[in-house]
Amino acid sequence: MPRPLMLLAASLLLSAGGAAFAADQKAVVISAGSEQAIKLGKTVISRPFGAELVDRLAVVGSYAVPGARLHLIRGNGGSECQARYAVIVTRAGQEPQVTQSFGTCSAAARPQLRRGVFTVAMPAVNGGPLVQYHYANGRMLPRTATITQGAGTIASAPAVATSACRAASAVDPAAQTNALDAFEREWPKAYRRTGTLKKVEIGQSEMRRAVTDLACMASWPIGERRVPELATPLFRSQRHRAAAFAALESIQRDPDTDANLKAVARSFSAEMRYRIALDPPL
Repeated sequence: MPRPLMLLAASLLLSAGGAAFAADQKAVVISAGSEQAIKLGKTVISRPFGAELVDRLAVVGSYAVPGARLHLIRGNGGSECQARYAVIVTRAGQEPQVTQSFGTCSAAARPQLRRGVFTVAMPAVNGGPLVQYHYANGRMLPRTATITQGAGTIASAPAVATSACRAASAVDPAAQTNALDAFEREWPKAYRRTGTLKKVEIGQSEMRRAVTDLACMASWPIGERRVPELATPLFRSQRHRAAAFAALESIQRDPDTDANLKAVARSFSAEMRYRIALDPPL
């Protein structure tokens, strides 16, 4: 993606139904302050594209697959990337999960559900064969082989489409500033103090989404000091610090995680362990 691409952090579940969550909840776009969010029943997902800047959201469609329901979300906006996509996965009794964003920046995505398999095809960046992604194991994955389908040849997706974090050298300084400013504004108030964190439930997928954006932005020059300071209460929290560090470790071990994200997760983990050692939790 031409603009900063991150899984997670500010796309936090603001309220969740826990074990009572129904997989067939309808996804709708709502206003959440100065931005839009996705609402599923009583659950609100703000910033489903994390720190990626989008002007507006749209629900492309909802699709039933074995054991889950998939909601295809499009984020529109930006001269460099007209559209990006993510899928919200809902299962009965579980909190919703948001996939890593994907796509070629084309607004002409073609979703299809056939024999229980969900796919999304779209034009390549510079023309040529369609690029296709398919849902499997909670992820939208690029096709690994070229196949033929009604509208024409479908090529394997480029690796850049699945990168979860862009290096500072690949992101314009102004875009870095805008992304970090927006991220700080949307960082939940309850996450800013260890006292309020005692009362907050943070699911495993939500935690991983949060630490991914934190780690990525901390690797940018503009975020070297601002991001660790913002993250310190979370990593000092008696209730959540073990889960926060475990989420960073899971990113490093994930075979589907790109090398850059693994590196920034490792560096951010070391930085936060150093800070906690200097100022240990009470």
